[in-house]
Amino acid sequence: MAYTDTRNTSARAPAVIGVAIIHAAIGVVLVTGLASTISETFTPPPLIGGQIELPPPPPPEPTPEPRVEPEPNAAPPVYTPAPPFQLDPQPPVLDTTDLLPPPTPLPIPKAIPGPSPRPSVTPSPSKLFDPVAPKPRNGDWVTDNDYRSSWINRGWEGTAGFRLEIGKSGRVENCTITRSTGHGALDDATCALVKRRARFEAARNDQGDVVSGRFSSAVRWQIPE
Repeated sequence: MAYTDTRNTSARAPAVIGVAIIHAAIGVVLVTGLASTISETFTPPPLIGGQIELPPPPPPEPTPEPRVEPEPNAAPPVYTPAPPFQLDPQPPVLDTTDLLPPPTPLPIPKAIPGPSPRPSVTPSPSKLFDPVAPKPRNGDWVTDNDYRSSWINRGWEGTAGFRLEIGKSGRVENCTITRSTGHGALDDATCALVKRRARFEAARNDQGDVVSGRFSSAVRWQIPE
């Protein structure tokens, strides 16, 4: 084992020396290159000259004028007041020949009232027909057969006047005694018989329309022979 190690050490010596020489060469090259680089970097630039403008000088101070002293014996100037304002003692005379009095105001005319409007009158329709009163269609409303024997025995007689209200149908709607016979039984019988038996043609107005009407007449109650 010791022999083997001694031989190997003797063989490595030339290699170690070669490596050292190579490292030294590389170091020289690096130092030389770095020095040249540093010298080129810090080279100062050339100086360039120029002109600098200076501000203008301040203007000179003005020279004061000499003061003139007044002479001690000179008199002061005399003050003359202005003349006062004079008023004209005579007032001006106005010429009144061209002045006219104010015109007299004219009276205001009174409003004249217009004609009052006339009331409007609705014209009545013209007449087409002559008014017609109710007309009886039949007769014999009261006969001798209507005389009761009791009335005959008592001798009741007289004339009964009456007024009838005739409707549009031509029938008697109402009966009023306008003249009494003096006997209430005869008066009541008169209206009762006429209302039951009387028939009429209805009345008509001037337009030809059927209207209600009135009819007046009388009945004489006389005892038959």
